[in-house]
Amino acid sequence: MNKAHRNRMIIFIVAALLLTLVSYLSFKLPSEDYKIISNEKIDLNQGWTVEYDNVVVNDVSLPHDLRLEENVNYTARLILPEGLDNHIRLRIRSSMQDVIVYVDGNEIFRDIKNNDGRFMAPDASLWHLFELPNDSGGKELRIEMQSPTIAFSGMLNEVYAGQGKDLIFDVIGSNIFKLTLSVIFLAFGATTLVLSGLFRNLEDNRLIYLGGFAVFVAIWSFSESKIMQLFIGNRFIIGGLSYMMIPLIAISYLLFLKESVLRKYRSIMVAFAVMFLVNMVSNLYFQLTGIVPFIVSMQITVLLILLILAASIFFMVLEWKRHDNEQAKNMLIYSSTSGSFLIVEVIVFLLGRYEMTGYFTGIGILLFFIQISYNTFRTMNNMIQNQKESEILKKLAYKDILTNMGNRAAFERYIDGLRGEKGSKTFRLAMMDINNLKYINDNYGHKEGDDAIRACSGVIEKHLKPHGDCFRLGGDEFACVIFDLDDEAFEEKVVRMREELNKAKPDHEYVLDIAIGSDIYDHNKHDDIGDFIHETDLKMYSNKKRIKKRGYGTV
Repeated sequence: MNKAHRNRMIIFIVAALLLTLVSYLSFKLPSEDYKIISNEKIDLNQGWTVEYDNVVVNDVSLPHDLRLEENVNYTARLILPEGLDNHIRLRIRSSMQDVIVYVDGNEIFRDIKNNDGRFMAPDASLWHLFELPNDSGGKELRIEMQSPTIAFSGMLNEVYAGQGKDLIFDVIGSNIFKLTLSVIFLAFGATTLVLSGLFRNLEDNRLIYLGGFAVFVAIWSFSESKIMQLFIGNRFIIGGLSYMMIPLIAISYLLFLKESVLRKYRSIMVAFAVMFLVNMVSNLYFQLTGIVPFIVSMQITVLLILLILAASIFFMVLEWKRHDNEQAKNMLIYSSTSGSFLIVEVIVFLLGRYEMTGYFTGIGILLFFIQISYNTFRTMNNMIQNQKESEILKKLAYKDILTNMGNRAAFERYIDGLRGEKGSKTFRLAMMDINNLKYINDNYGHKEGDDAIRACSGVIEKHLKPHGDCFRLGGDEFACVIFDLDDEAFEEKVVRMREELNKAKPDHEYVLDIAIGSDIYDHNKHDDIGDFIHETDLKMYSNKKRIKKRGYGTV
């Protein structure tokens, strides 16, 4: 075990011990309840009398499901306990039901869905919080209900009384799990989407689809948490948002598979995604036109999800077995974990246990997302490292290591760029060669020769690079492309360069000098830029011969 791993283990152990100690002390030490919100509520869920179709059922405990046909009216009665405080509130939940509430025969609350208008709003499960009349204790509370949805017709949810803030915080507390899931997924999704924007050079869009997957799950989990109504009062959002998120979750999942694991089946994954898009639009159309409500059409969506899950698992098995795809193998493991929770969720949904909707799927998707996020970011990290290495190698391919100038390949690419420009600029090309580099290498060693090359490159870049770009073509050869120096200014630069080179090695029995040939390129005069470079190179060699005749190069 290395030191870093040992330190991490120590940190985890210390953190676990501290958490255990705090938990133990909080339970063992005596303390009063100092919560600001008491969450006190009056339980009104025992002793109800329920009537429907001339049938009377006594001593009913809530919640209770009468399992009636749709649009059947039913009534629940209860004598309110004596001694209720004034200004006390009643909290009931309607599950896609119309509700009318009476106290002592007087109507005090009504929520009837308005079906007038061009479009049909979805049925929604809603909280109703309203004030009871003063002195309601001992009087009869009567609730009349009706639902057009057979799954909820005859459903009687729990009823509580109390202070408004206590009843609201009780709703939040009972749905804290789904709220926490929503926050976690939203944080994951937002972070992933931000990272996808920062890493612009990624090879694919898997981070975008993964982030979208998490955001859609966050919205779905929040809309299923029964607390969205505390923030949003729109019936369409409360009753329809979760149904619309389910196809979007499937679409983002399929597109993620297309980019990451099942790249060989991309067209199939896209076709499946389009199918879910059509399904979402169809569900919305059927709901708005009143043909089929969301809760009924969603059964088709759920069956499609099972079909797509089976198909994706089949393709991943093929990838794993036939092509030894390690990512497909990992995704199978992750999918089996979340798939087991999803199957339980589907069974619960089909059995009509709608109050449990979202719990199993939330846990399964959270585990799945954690696993694929780890795998994805590890893959992304490898891709980024490979890209960095590729960029470094690409730079090295055009870089001269000794002088850090562009090399011959960079020079040729630069010239090709000039050749490709319409109406190419007029420029000066200077071809240069170090005089007597072989003499320096033979008499002073190659290290001294390298120093001479670096010294020459430094002087060349100092005087000419501000006016264009310079390259080492190899050995003792250099080239510069210059745009804004006339003949007089260029000759002045050459004189200064030679003066500086002559002083570069005062302690050795040689002087540094360079042969230079230059010419002006004009695309109107020169048919081929390659021929122009060759002609300029010949001028440099002519200058080199003249310098050698003078015996220039040794003291």
